[in-house]
Amino acid sequence: MKLTLLLPGLCWLDAHDGAEVSKGLSLPALQRLLGRGSLQRREQGFSASIAGLWGAPPAGLARLAARQAGLDAGAGEWLLADPVHLRIDRDRALLADVGVMQVARDEAVKLTDALNRHFGEDGLTFHPLQPGRWLLHAAKPLAAGFTPLWDVVGENINHHLPQGEAGLAWSRMLNELQMLLYTQPVNDEREMRGELAINSVWLWGEGQPAAWRAPAPRLLADDEALHWLAAESGMQADGAPFAFDGMEGGADSLLVLDALQAAAQYRDAWGWSEALERLERDWFAPLLQALHRGKLAQLTIIATGPAGFELNIAPADLWKFWKRARPLAALY
Repeated sequence: MKLTLLLPGLCWLDAHDGAEVSKGLSLPALQRLLGRGSLQRREQGFSASIAGLWGAPPAGLARLAARQAGLDAGAGEWLLADPVHLRIDRDRALLADVGVMQVARDEAVKLTDALNRHFGEDGLTFHPLQPGRWLLHAAKPLAAGFTPLWDVVGENINHHLPQGEAGLAWSRMLNELQMLLYTQPVNDEREMRGELAINSVWLWGEGQPAAWRAPAPRLLADDEALHWLAAESGMQADGAPFAFDGMEGGADSLLVLDALQAAAQYRDAWGWSEALERLERDWFAPLLQALHRGKLAQLTIIATGPAGFELNIAPADLWKFWKRARPLAALY
C-alpha cells in the first residue's frame, strides 16, 4: 500500500520562531523519517496542497454543497458562508471558526433569518445547512474571488479580503453584515454565557467544480469539504482513524490528519507540542515500523506552511545509515 499523509500544521506557521517552538521535542521516529527520506521544500497553504493533489483548485465547493442539500445548484451563484468570530487585535482582525466555538441549530436559524430579512432585497439568501456551515445564494454574478477558509483561520483577514471587480462591494457588504450581527440578541446571550459571538461569516468556495483527478483510490479525512471532492473524483471516502493501528490495508490512500491544525492556526505552542507527541506515538512510530516490515511500499508526507515540504520515503531508504536523523527544528 502507498500512503500519502497530508499534515496541515506540522510546520509552525510563523517561520521566524518555528525553530524555537520546535526545539527539544522528542520525536525520534519523525526525525528518522525526515532524515532518511527525500525531502523537497514546498512553501504553500492547505488549499494549494489540495489543488496539487487533485490537479485543480478546490473551486465550486459551495455549488457541491447546494447540490448535496437538494437546493437548485444550477441557478445563480453560490458561496459557503461559514459563521466565524472576528477579534480585533491592534491594527488587524483575526478569524476564529467553528473549531473553537459551538453553534446551536436554533442560533443558526435565527441569525440567518435576520440576514435574509436584511439582504433579501439585494438578491442574497442564506441557508443554514448545518449549525456551523451556511450557504449564500446570490442572484447576480459575484464578480469577485474569495480566499478559502482553510487558509485564513488564525490569520489577519485584512490580507484575505475579496478581490476582483466587485471585491470592494463585497467587503462593504461584509461590514454591513457584521454590524447587523452585532445587534442580534443571539450574540448577547452567547456573550453572557462566556461564548464567542458569531459576528461575521467567511465567504468562499465560489465557482464551478473542476475536472478533478483522484489522488488515490481512497480518502481518509474528517473534513466534509474534502469528502465532496472525493465524491466528485470517484474516491471512496471515510473518516480518519485515530491511530495507524486503526487503518485497514489494501487500496492506496490519501490520509488527512488535522490533529495539529487548530493549535498551529491559533499559535498554541503547548497544545501543538502535545499533539505532536501523540502523533509520534500513534502515527510516526507505527509508520516507521510499517516501512521496516514492508507493509508500506511508499510513504509521502506533505506539510503545509512557510516551512512546508514534501517527504517521500520507501523501505529501501531506511537502510541509508549514513543519513542522519533530521530534527523538525532544522527545517526552519
